[in-house]
Amino acid sequence: MSDLILSSASFKGFYPERSTRKESALEGYLRGAYGALARRFWVKSSRFLPISYEVNALGDHFSGLADTALRAEAIGLRQQAMSTKGLTKDLAIRALALVREASHQSLGMRPFDVQVMGGWALLRGMVAEMETGEGKTLTAALAAAVAALAGIPVHIITVNDYLAQRDALWMGPLYEKLGLTCGSVVHGLDQEQRLESYRCDVLYCSNKEIVFDYLKDRLLMGTRPGKIQAKLQRLAGSDSALQQVRLRGLPFAIIDEADSVLIDEARTPLIISGQSDDSVEKRIYSQALEIAEQLRENVDYTLDPVKKHLELTDEGKENIETLAAEFGGLWTGRQRREELARQALTAIYLYERDRDYIIKDDRVQIVDEYTGRVMGDRS
Repeated sequence: MSDLILSSASFKGFYPERSTRKESALEGYLRGAYGALARRFWVKSSRFLPISYEVNALGDHFSGLADTALRAEAIGLRQQAMSTKGLTKDLAIRALALVREASHQSLGMRPFDVQVMGGWALLRGMVAEMETGEGKTLTAALAAAVAALAGIPVHIITVNDYLAQRDALWMGPLYEKLGLTCGSVVHGLDQEQRLESYRCDVLYCSNKEIVFDYLKDRLLMGTRPGKIQAKLQRLAGSDSALQQVRLRGLPFAIIDEADSVLIDEARTPLIISGQSDDSVEKRIYSQALEIAEQLRENVDYTLDPVKKHLELTDEGKENIETLAAEFGGLWTGRQRREELARQALTAIYLYERDRDYIIKDDRVQIVDEYTGRVMGDRS
């Protein structure tokens, strides 16, 4: 097994992000079985006790270091991580000990063993469940600082703007002590402020802000540009669309309140659209609405209003095929016609005007489900 904890090689290049592929049924079964076994037998906090012992053993070496000496240690760690193309286990343990001392000097808080173990789990891509009072904000900052020292841009994603801004201000002195930059992205920032924040080593943001900024980047970039194409576009100067790209890709994220971000709020789709000639779209959507209005609940489809989920029945799929036969074109494709009908049914029965969206200035503006605030910049 490789000794590499985090590889920085995969975060190089223009707008790096992990490629996705469809998981086979066998892979899904094996992953589930491995997860069940890991939860029962292996992934216990006691498993990481040796890591905390090693970090503690290095504590005396870094204890009381002056600012210049501590910064020099941070620079040395970054150079070693760059030369080894990432964080090895030994480098990560050394970095945790250094960050622990920096936290003590800058915040007046020396992370407890449970926080060190939680930070280690996050660096390994695991979920770390912290009890109330165990200090998850500092735990996340430990892992973020270690990854940032290896030259990896870090996003700490939380559930709202208040927490993102609060945690960035609170943990800022720790990052500054190590020579790292820290920023936050919240609703209302202009383009230049966002670009500046996304260039920081560690960024705090809400799930909605980073998702919409990512979607806007995808609209700007179109098809994913390669390294050569990106360099050529950047040579064009300020006229290049890539100069307005916000993120530096999707390198490494730590998710605060993971259950809320990945489960509760994941029920609400985050959608953005670009401008185009919509005459064809209008015709297609009108046809979709015409079909949807002829379908019957609990016969052609089932509804779950709480989860905002709609499922077509086998009979419904057959009826959609029959009703769409006269339209031809893209309606001949099974997946396309079923998805269009599903979207139309969702629009009719699951989203209510002046509750989920409003019409203003000839635009459909989204209402945030959790705050009730109209997202004026999203339509």
